[in-house]
Amino acid sequence: MIHLDTALSQQFVPADLPTAVRSLLGKPLRRAPALAQLAVLGALACLPAERRGRPTALLWQSTSGPRLETLELLDEVCQGSGEPLPFTFLATVPASAAVQLHPFVPGLRTASTLPLESEQAANWHLLLSIAANWLNEGRYEQVLCAHLDHWSDSLNGHWLALSATTSGSAPATLRAATGEAAIQLADTPDFPVAVARWLAEAPGQPLRLHSPAAPGLAVEFART
Repeated sequence: MIHLDTALSQQFVPADLPTAVRSLLGKPLRRAPALAQLAVLGALACLPAERRGRPTALLWQSTSGPRLETLELLDEVCQGSGEPLPFTFLATVPASAAVQLHPFVPGLRTASTLPLESEQAANWHLLLSIAANWLNEGRYEQVLCAHLDHWSDSLNGHWLALSATTSGSAPATLRAATGEAAIQLADTPDFPVAVARWLAEAPGQPLRLHSPAAPGLAVEFART
């Protein structure tokens, strides 16, 4: 059985991000790009301290990716008077999020990112399907699924934390869609907002996610 442990959404003004990181960690994350800092904030909010050493995978999608950092690098290369600094290049690499996260989540074993084409695009269905397969296979004890975006005026992080075992406090389970009636939701970047709203309501119908990328297939959340 796959358990949904957390449905979390975070939003920051870019100027406030360093303060949020310092408040959580007690120190800044020096030379860490914004998406990496956003990943650390979200992952630590999803995982209590006693679970951070367990075998963990991170699957995250993004519309923006390190777009602003890449534009800065290109500007330095094309318009600058010298060679760009190594950190400027490293900030354009999505994998740097996992490098920054690993010291705080020592159980992190795998991190993969899925770039998206348009601002309203999302593929939570794919992330959740991969996560469920990995958990059923026993490859990891928990998987963090996220949608992270860094725009000039905002930073957004939406998270769903899944696990193969639970302490008894998991509010819902994840399963393949069944034939019974369910609340239908579209696959959008802020899907965890709807999940959290559904969890806050009185127990009722399951919540089903359909994706245009996978017609005829669906994943479903059921209250425990």
